[in-house]
Amino acid sequence: MNDKIINGTDLKLMVEIGAKRLTADKDRINSLNVFPVPDGDTGTNMAMTIDGGANVGDKNTNSIGEISKDIARAMVLSARGNSGVILSQFFKGLSLALEDKFEVTVEEFAKAMISGTKKSYSVVSNPTEGTILTVMREAGELAYNELNSNTTLEQYFESYLKHANISLAKTPELLPVLKKAGVIDSGGAGFILVIEGMLKAIRGEEIISSSTTTSSTKVDTSGFNADSELTYGYCTEFILQLQNSKVNVKTFDLDIITNYLNSIGDSVVSFKDDDIVKVHVHTFDPGQVLTECRKYGEFLTIKIENMNVGHFESNDFEEPEVETEHKEYAMVAVASGKGIEESFLSMGVDVVVSGGQTMNTSCEDFIKAFDKINATNIFVYPNNGNILMAAKQAEEVYTKANIVVIPTKTLAQGYSAISMFEYESNDLEQIVEAQLEVIRNVSTLEVTYSVRDTNINDIEIKKGDYICLYDNELVSCNPNRLEALKEAIKTIEDFEDKQVLTVLYGMDVNQEELSLFEEYVQEINSFIELYPIEGKQDIYSYIIGIE
Repeated sequence: MNDKIINGTDLKLMVEIGAKRLTADKDRINSLNVFPVPDGDTGTNMAMTIDGGANVGDKNTNSIGEISKDIARAMVLSARGNSGVILSQFFKGLSLALEDKFEVTVEEFAKAMISGTKKSYSVVSNPTEGTILTVMREAGELAYNELNSNTTLEQYFESYLKHANISLAKTPELLPVLKKAGVIDSGGAGFILVIEGMLKAIRGEEIISSSTTTSSTKVDTSGFNADSELTYGYCTEFILQLQNSKVNVKTFDLDIITNYLNSIGDSVVSFKDDDIVKVHVHTFDPGQVLTECRKYGEFLTIKIENMNVGHFESNDFEEPEVETEHKEYAMVAVASGKGIEESFLSMGVDVVVSGGQTMNTSCEDFIKAFDKINATNIFVYPNNGNILMAAKQAEEVYTKANIVVIPTKTLAQGYSAISMFEYESNDLEQIVEAQLEVIRNVSTLEVTYSVRDTNINDIEIKKGDYICLYDNELVSCNPNRLEALKEAIKTIEDFEDKQVLTVLYGMDVNQEELSLFEEYVQEINSFIELYPIEGKQDIYSYIIGIE
């Protein structure tokens, strides 16, 4: 790698090794959780995000402008969790600064890194210092200030890494919640791993990762032999690079491809991002699909699988249910727990996306859900504060319908908002305001268990204790779950005035405990209406909406 000039091939290698470095140590990043709950997923989210960029197909060019654009686009679609979205936007900003450039100097690259930070800040409504944003900003500015005409790429990254580590060490001083928990910012720590990997790439060092973010494919061929009949067809997926020599890329109408696919197959999911088209279709003749679509461009990736054969893997596309009837309003909700999913569907939700803590929904997951719906307006309920940014990112990317993200940060908020949806209204703004009013009036009490000893809010916590969070604030801890719940209820000053309690209880809660909790609630507030719902979720024994 050239000491003074960086091209697209160099950047791709740096991202690949950065992804490997993060993946190798993602479990440690996951453990850097403010609350000692078993749902730390920052490392996993960031690893899956950058993995999307690291796995973009090779192009017949060394242009840093073109390759950085592909990397950023893949990361935006793969982005999961707030830290993942911020990371993807960093590389988006980097790519915008490198646009139309074949190669750049160290100084130009350093300026692009600062542009990446500015782009990351722009997607956070209320940026908080002491987070990954601070690490990016301070490292970028200070490393740039140390540049001179003789600075090599390796020296620049050494400087960047040095300042990033200093900044990360100061995050507990900027965010008291980190200091109380005795941890550094997990997003910032994950970002430093990426920088470490990029520096290793510059030095020509390789990383052997013992951990991966994707599982290998296992194929069960026992159900398909020489005498079998193909009854399900082929699951065909590909990414198509539109070509200016074949079509007008800027004005190309995706419906040309979509309508053709619907004529020869089903379960069609397709979307266009600038000059890239991504497609999923079930068909008995994938050759026809490839021949037709090659009229418009060239394939970057292709995957064809016989659906009569058992494939055990995490697929890029889940099989969608095709929605043909057009409607004015539709809903997509994120849920974790079979009971909650079934409740949402019974309440009118069109598509439930499996996700939540430990399994954050990506931007692309939302896009796939939107493509299953034929509606003018699609309301989205992330139901998790760490999924909200990915939902908003999908809202910006999607163009086939008007996407409205209702900023639900808990399943309890989502349940209440969905149950109060005003289908009969013709005023979109009125519906949105009514939904926002509903979630403003919902507080959430969550019960889980601790994975480590710590002290938060002067509450001594032992590993294995049950802890209660009220609107994301730790309020009680007890080795006995029911007692922890009772203590939490006592901390709610206006509980006697509450009117509704929606109790989503998990798979580890028995009816005896639930009945004892109901009796306790009625003793304190005999007028409250209590609605128990078997959510069947894990990790959180109770998710309780209080109104």
